[in-house]
This record gives sequence, structure tokens and C-alpha cells, in this order.
Amino acid sequence: MEGKRYKPRFDKLYYLITGFTAAFTLLLLLIPLLDPSAGGWIVMGGTALFVAFFLISPLFGYVELREKTLFIRFGFFLRREIPYERVRGLEKKRGVIADSMVSLKNAMEHLNVKYNAFDCVSISVKNEDDLISELKARCGIH
Repeated sequence: MEGKRYKPRFDKLYYLITGFTAAFTLLLLLIPLLDPSAGGWIVMGGTALFVAFFLISPLFGYVELREKTLFIRFGFFLRREIPYERVRGLEKKRGVIADSMVSLKNAMEHLNVKYNAFDCVSISVKNEDDLISELKARCGIH
């Protein structure tokens, strides 16, 4: 069942890093032109596809407030569902590094959702204040 959906927020820094990485990957693809007999096209092409996958993947992420769970889609394949009763805190943060390994964090300002005993997920969405008020209401956090 679908609920209220929030789109990810992207900072200029994200676009700068993505652009630099894409340019560097294209440069790597040009290296086999110097020696086409080395078979570097396979390695460089695979590397370029791998990097492109991770550069494009965050564009398809979102946060959705479902009936009983907070649903987070991190990209093409990674998803997490957190029952509202397990959420124990929300914390607004600002910084480059996220508190969690897997995160939908594409902006400097992000929201840490703490759940279970020690788990945390970082998300950056448009209308963050609206998400916080909705989550507090659904989770019973004051």
C-alpha cells in the first residue's frame, strides 16, 4: 500500500562530485584508445557501467510513509522498511558524512532516523520539516 512519498534532495556538492566522477570515468574509457590491443575496453567499459550505476541510482530513491512502516528506497535495489513502533528518535544533522553506511543522503542537511537499539539511517528529502512532523505523529515521538 502506497502512502505519502517524499523525493530526495540533492545539493550542489552532490552534482559537483557526480560530474567530476563522470568526467574521470570518461577519461578512463579513453585510455584503451592508446593501446586498443590490450583489451582494456572490457575492463574500462565494465568500470564505467559500474560507476554510472551508482551515480544514477540515487535519483530513483525516495522515502514513503506507509500505513505501518517507513519505507526507504535507496536506489535501484536497496530498500528498508522500518515499523513506526521501532523508531526511537529523529535528529537533524548537517555534514558531508552520514551516520549510516547505506543512506539516501545526497545533501549536506539530512535527517537521522534512529530505530531499534543502535540502528540509524540518514535521509535527505525535499519538505524535510513536513516529513519530520508526519513521522513524529505516526511514531508517537514528541
